[in-house]
Amino acid sequence: MRKHTARAGAWLSALVLTLLTGGVSAHAAVPEYHTQAQATPLDALSTPVGLVTVALGVTGMLVGALRRKKVPVQPENQRRT
Repeated sequence: MRKHTARAGAWLSALVLTLLTGGVSAHAAVPEYHTQAQATPLDALSTPVGLVTVALGVTGMLVGALRRKKVPVQPENQRRT
């Protein structure tokens, strides 16, 4: 089972790498004609906003996992009404 998991992990990482890089043959077949688009002020904020979002998400998960849980009151110690 471990061999299959390792093989699947290697295959998946190679697939993701190929998809992210766009493949070698696609870049070799297309000439390099790129137009430069003018960046807006919001484009400059996209990276910091994404990083802050990820940091807050990770922090929230850690706080949620490590927070002190309320200890339930034992039945004999409950207030009688």
